[in-house]
Amino acid sequence: MPLSPVPAPAALAVVPLLLAGAAPAATLTVGPGQPQTTIAAAVAAAHNGDTIAVLAGVYVNDFAEIAVQVTLTAVGGQVILRATGNIANGKGILITDTDTTITGFGFIGAHVTNADGGNGAGLRYQGGNLVLNDCYFANNQDGLLADADATGTITIANTEFYHNGVGNPADAGYGLTHNLYVGAVAVLDIENSYSHAAIVGHEIKSRALTTIVRNSRVVDGPTGTASYSIDLPNGGVATIENDQIEQGPLSQNPIVISFGEEGGLHPGSTLTVRNTLIENDLAGGDGLAVKNATDVAVTLAGTRVYGLGSGQLLAGPGTVTGTTVLTAEPTISGRHPWLAP
Repeated sequence: MPLSPVPAPAALAVVPLLLAGAAPAATLTVGPGQPQTTIAAAVAAAHNGDTIAVLAGVYVNDFAEIAVQVTLTAVGGQVILRATGNIANGKGILITDTDTTITGFGFIGAHVTNADGGNGAGLRYQGGNLVLNDCYFANNQDGLLADADATGTITIANTEFYHNGVGNPADAGYGLTHNLYVGAVAVLDIENSYSHAAIVGHEIKSRALTTIVRNSRVVDGPTGTASYSIDLPNGGVATIENDQIEQGPLSQNPIVISFGEEGGLHPGSTLTVRNTLIENDLAGGDGLAVKNATDVAVTLAGTRVYGLGSGQLLAGPGTVTGTTVLTAEPTISGRHPWLAP
């Protein structure tokens, strides 16, 4: 029996539904002579799912707040976003409010006034799922500064944070700005990255419910004045694995990793430091690899240490196994983790 034809009114009714569907994702190209010459213009024109392809080069004082789900990708080499004065938005060079992926970007020189907090960020995260690949943050008041988002995630790979922070005690951001500072997001995952030479603040500070630092280098170097190398003030489920950590001679604090010192612990908090090198170059003999300020037992396993004695590995509850004490200090590579253009 042949199928009956679809009545005309029903067939016509399909047309407006198709027309009302989401537009296909577009690629917006940014650069000299391109449809958009600034990243801000491309962000303003973008819709959910679009890609913003930015030609390699230096973009000066090109600030934008990203409120749609987009991918920003450098084309032909690294894209440098450079700030040369106080940022009028009071927050950062780029601000992300929703799911955003950024690949191949450098963020340099973010600065806001003391009235705005003195904590200008190369990138200010305000929510969603952020992915950073092959990026570079240098000489900002904060490298990455992330607000709390209970369902948000921040994934960082092959990315470098260098010399971010505020060094003038008279400035509002002094001691409160860091290479990397993440509020209470669901997950912070740092892989194959490099945080070094932070100014006064911490190399990495995370309030995330889950924090992972894996296959990365966290290094003060000879001139860095960071306090903690890794600070987990509210605990959380934390894994520090296969890393190289060096506390420098100018560090502001003898503790390398601090866990739970502010209280307000996240449920299920635990810390595992595994197969990690910890070097202490701070003079005075009071260096400490891990300070556990909680009642939760933490784990240090397979750790290699230099410049620390057996009594300087852990303060607070926990177990220490498989430690190797080194008599010669290993060299930690200073290479960039991001791919060269």
